[in-house]
Amino acid sequence: MSDRITEINTVIESIPDVKLVKSFEQGEFSIEGCISVFAEGLEKALQFDVAIHPQYPFKSHDTETIKFSNNELLEYKHIMGDGSICIHTAHNPVLSQKLNYDIASVKAWIKKYYINKDTDTHYEHLIVPQKTFKDSHFAFFFNEVNYTFSTNQYGYVDYSTISAGGFYKEKINSNILQRFYDSNNKQLVDTKWNFQLKSLPTSVGLFIFLKDAPSKNQRWVFENWKDFETLLPQDFLKFLHSIEKNTHKEKGKHLPLFVGYNISEAEIHWQVIMLEVGNFPIYGEKINKQWISMIDGDRDINWVMTKNCSYKYFFGRGKLNNKLTDGKILIIGIGAIGSILAKTLARSGCTKIDFIDYDVKEPENVCRSEYSFVTGITNKTNDLINEMCLISPFFEPVHGGYNFSEAFDFLIKSNLTDTTVKTEIEKYLNEYDVIFDCTADNDLLYVLSRLNINSTLLNFSISNHSKQFVCAVEQNRYDFIITQFNGNVLKFDIDDLYNPTGCWSPTFKASYNDINTLVQFAIKHVNLRFEQDRALRNFVIETDDTDCLSINLKEF
Repeated sequence: MSDRITEINTVIESIPDVKLVKSFEQGEFSIEGCISVFAEGLEKALQFDVAIHPQYPFKSHDTETIKFSNNELLEYKHIMGDGSICIHTAHNPVLSQKLNYDIASVKAWIKKYYINKDTDTHYEHLIVPQKTFKDSHFAFFFNEVNYTFSTNQYGYVDYSTISAGGFYKEKINSNILQRFYDSNNKQLVDTKWNFQLKSLPTSVGLFIFLKDAPSKNQRWVFENWKDFETLLPQDFLKFLHSIEKNTHKEKGKHLPLFVGYNISEAEIHWQVIMLEVGNFPIYGEKINKQWISMIDGDRDINWVMTKNCSYKYFFGRGKLNNKLTDGKILIIGIGAIGSILAKTLARSGCTKIDFIDYDVKEPENVCRSEYSFVTGITNKTNDLINEMCLISPFFEPVHGGYNFSEAFDFLIKSNLTDTTVKTEIEKYLNEYDVIFDCTADNDLLYVLSRLNINSTLLNFSISNHSKQFVCAVEQNRYDFIITQFNGNVLKFDIDDLYNPTGCWSPTFKASYNDINTLVQFAIKHVNLRFEQDRALRNFVIETDDTDCLSINLKEF
């Protein structure tokens, strides 16, 4: 017996209320044994088969490498299909201490879920096996829709394939649910995605809404079609039969079936079964001169992956303040600062964003902006809109992608004294709740200061070598910016600029990391002021890297 196995047996025997039922021995892969665990409130101790993997006491990725299993406990919460209980314990590299932690977690599980029969406030999804269908995994992303389904309602869906990739060492095909139709092909409701996703070609699938989850013990999804015998109505089985008759020429193709059920009074979850055309799990008989469709109960169910990508889940791990995420945003100038700002807003829950920039993206822009090399030379506005759509399925330009960029600079600078045009420009700008001017264009800054703009208007600019980042937001923004940069308030090198080959204007030097650091710091501060419901003031972020990097923000 190895020293490791001896230590495990010795430690287990020393833990109060724990006994060795079967001493630990080396199995084919794991060290295996059986223990009994007693906790206050039990009539008798519970037994667990224990498997300790070679990585123990370390986790394997995010998974514990010790399993406590009892197949007689499957009806209780936080039990996996193989009878192992779910435990999550603190890190400890010492085997003996880690064992004590894990046994304590087992006792806590016994008290919470076995003795007290507690239920968690948050919903735990059904356990669905991750299996391939015809040598590939499939994933379907759905979104909440503004529609109330009735029990046993069924029909068609449109879905679109968005990518083919890798799922660990296997292939995976990812798709989005687009819209629902009733059994007569009348559209019921559309799913809200960004305009690029909505323009994708579609394929046809099926749906049925059951209301109740297709599960055993509200934990494990049905494994065999016979489990559906009391749930699927005859009308739906006849519907499946008609589909199979009408698609006989497409034999062998896959057909996703979306199975919906309530996980709360207000929320529906969809699981997907992959059907094979020409091999549906049904058969029929004529009974009293009437065709009756029935389920072939000896068939396993081919479940595939689904993900609820509704806004509240997509941005559930964190978003910006509602003043930004619920507002209409305009970004003028989408170079380094503007493009970083745009992508940050998109990843942080903002969905309604427009851009104004006359320029094109070229290869040398990529190193410190949020553009890709492979799209080549193209208009910055079009390129960034494409990038934003790749990030967020909810991003949508306020004006549907209408490009005002070419005319904006001319109109706003040449018609300052034209009352009619000026009023139209003001009307256009005031459609937005928040406007970011990231152009570093003092002429535009001056003109904007002469307009009657009710929106929250912020000017973002950065100094050479990213020594300072300046945000002007108050009515004196023009004077403030000019004073900071041209009035010798900010101290930075104006000689060491980047001068590219050719007749180009020199530009400031700074890496993507330099710029991004300060842009994120500025967004954090602006968002904090919105969260605190405090007025925004002009501010300057200064950096000092003489020793270690220090960042200081000063409000005026």
